[in-house]
Amino acid sequence: MKIVKHILLFIFSLFPLGLYAEEEADTTNIQLIDPLYFQLYAGINKSANENLPWSEFSKYPWSGGVFFGIGKEWTPLWGWRTALRFNHNKSRNVPPCEYSDVWGWHSVEAFADATIDLTDSNCKRKPREQRPPFNLKLFGGIGAAYTFAFPKDVPLSYTVAYSKNSTVCFAFRLGLTATYALSKNWLLGAELSHNFFIDHFNGVKDGAPLDMRSNLKLGFTYMLVPRSKKQIEPAFPVNYDSRLRTIPTLPLLNPDPEEGKVRCLKGRAFLDFPVNETVIYPDYRRNPDELKRINNTIDSALFDPSFEVLSITLHGYASPESPYANNTRLAQGRTEALKAYLQGKYSLPAAIFTTAFTPEDWPNLRSFIAAGNRRRVKGDIWYESAAILETPIAPPAVLRHSEELLAVIDSVMDPDEKERLLKNIGGGEPYKWLLKHVYPGLRHTDYVIEYTVRAYSNAEARQLIYTHPEVLSHLEMFGVAQSYDEGSDDWRDALLIAAERFPSDSLANYNAACACIHSRRLQDARKYLKKAGTGEEVQYLNDVMDAMEGKVKWKLRDDNYLEILK
Repeated sequence: MKIVKHILLFIFSLFPLGLYAEEEADTTNIQLIDPLYFQLYAGINKSANENLPWSEFSKYPWSGGVFFGIGKEWTPLWGWRTALRFNHNKSRNVPPCEYSDVWGWHSVEAFADATIDLTDSNCKRKPREQRPPFNLKLFGGIGAAYTFAFPKDVPLSYTVAYSKNSTVCFAFRLGLTATYALSKNWLLGAELSHNFFIDHFNGVKDGAPLDMRSNLKLGFTYMLVPRSKKQIEPAFPVNYDSRLRTIPTLPLLNPDPEEGKVRCLKGRAFLDFPVNETVIYPDYRRNPDELKRINNTIDSALFDPSFEVLSITLHGYASPESPYANNTRLAQGRTEALKAYLQGKYSLPAAIFTTAFTPEDWPNLRSFIAAGNRRRVKGDIWYESAAILETPIAPPAVLRHSEELLAVIDSVMDPDEKERLLKNIGGGEPYKWLLKHVYPGLRHTDYVIEYTVRAYSNAEARQLIYTHPEVLSHLEMFGVAQSYDEGSDDWRDALLIAAERFPSDSLANYNAACACIHSRRLQDARKYLKKAGTGEEVQYLNDVMDAMEGKVKWKLRDDNYLEILK
């Protein structure tokens, strides 16, 4: 691999030729593309048997060849070329190189190359007559070689197995082509390439998987038509001289105070009960983890002892696999059990509780079946606990019979009769899977807790906006932003958090758009501004962004406000 390293070093040593090919900058923004060209080159090569060490490269025998090439550039940088080559190759008997026997054979090779115009990639674009005549291209390609005419009376190797059969083998190569323009159509050129061939290229197969040969060719390139010129236009025409580069005054809008700061916490409890029982056992099955999750959720929301709980609404559901009368008892009893648990845990009066129950949760069962293989339930709080796996995608047994299952669920009949019919669909396989994977999620109690929160000072709000933004009013978040320097990271964070917390508030979205304009995030600013209404302030921000993008004529007044010029 040392020779490959030397070739790469040689290639990169030539890059400055393109960097200093021109002295003046181009003002015409014109790029030149090589048209279809024809090449005829001839030269010498050195062929390496795989058993010959690279340290003895100087001892490899010389031979020669010729190639014909046709190529074209599709951009000023990238192009393609195809080449057909004939080479007469010579090799020494191996190993070692001290043997003087030399044998010859032929190869025909075809390559498809990708070319990179190193000169055009580094110099400024000018009309052809002002361009330097020198051009350098890097190329790499893949192809195939057909070997034939191995000598019949000369041994190819004294120590390893070899073949004298003609063969086709895969090949790849890389190299450099340098040309000098003699006229508009004729170019004098030289090409250096290094070629890699799969075994049996020279008849010997042993050791390394590749045979290699270096080629140096000289010849001529003929441009079939003159070089074409390409005018480069910007993707989005912008008048850079007219863009607004400074941030003008962006007036923020003050939100109204919030009267009676009432917050709402919604959740879903999945508690396990022994069969036909309605008592919560804290250590039963998954109940330790589920009770911990419920407690953490409520404790996080009610972190401030000054909060006052206004009401707690509980709605319990049972799954439909038991008789309807029994499910009614279970749904009601288990809802009351959760009420008793919360009342004792948080010392809450019974008067703030409201309970309801649904004996069988048919709507949620239906939504799962209707969703089919698209249902991944985390998004709709089917299961909130990370300890409980998501309901898996419905298997083929359920999908095949989904229409039958839905028809039974949608029918108007006795719930117990529905349950009986579901068990018989598809030989009972869909029901068995639903009972194991979906029915547990139908046994749940939904809770809604309403509570009031107090007002917070600006110092407290600075901390809470990152930890508990739900307890802050819009006005308190706005006060946090105003306590920081305009344009600072904390100022921007406060305004963006307010827009996230109050997504339908036009003032919050307007102020968030101002924050994004300050940081030149115009795409985000336009998203917020779409939800900010249609007032004069909104139009002003649109004008500012248009001016920053160079779409309108403008001027800055003495008070740093932007004015659009008609």
